[in-house]
Amino acid sequence: MEIVKNNPFNTVAKEYDQWFDSNESIFFSELEAVKYFMPKYGEGIEIGVGTGRFASELGIKQGVEPSEQMAEIARERGIEVKIGIAENLEFADESFDFVIMVAVDPFVNDIQKTYHEIFRIIRKGGKLIVGTLHKDGEVAKKYMAMKDSEVYKSAKFHAVDETINQLKTSGFGGFRTCQTLIEMNQNKIEKPVPLHDKGSFVAIEALK
Repeated sequence: MEIVKNNPFNTVAKEYDQWFDSNESIFFSELEAVKYFMPKYGEGIEIGVGTGRFASELGIKQGVEPSEQMAEIARERGIEVKIGIAENLEFADESFDFVIMVAVDPFVNDIQKTYHEIFRIIRKGGKLIVGTLHKDGEVAKKYMAMKDSEVYKSAKFHAVDETINQLKTSGFGGFRTCQTLIEMNQNKIEKPVPLHDKGSFVAIEALK
């Protein structure tokens, strides 16, 4: 078990979780984009499960999370959480049919090693679904401007094409994308649309 010391999410776990209640339309818009590529069957896991919001809605029962405080809330939602980091996943090769990772890429220390590890634990014919805040989108730009935030001051957001190239390097292929948070209407759940040319949030399907 690998623990991250001084994880900034430990101090904001409750506030982080409450954000989803205050921003339901954004959350459910992002959720619909991830669902767009979700398989109907198979054993899955969420890397960077946080407080378990996405996993619980998607019926995913396992997760990995570096923050003890975030993991505690996820466990209250019925998620079996292993404390650890994305760059060193303590699972055997080809353990899962699918993996999801939502809004985690800006916060890992080594994104390429993360994708290598995820590729390793996915079974042949399986998939990874990455939910990401597009670097050039309105939401990511807002967070990048928060230089005084303990959570966001060191975050590294990625362009979608950059992420796809990183996934290719780790062995993935068969890419498809869909996008949401185009209108940014606080009172509307947006349905995802294909590609990644205008949405702040993009889901990427990557096949093994």
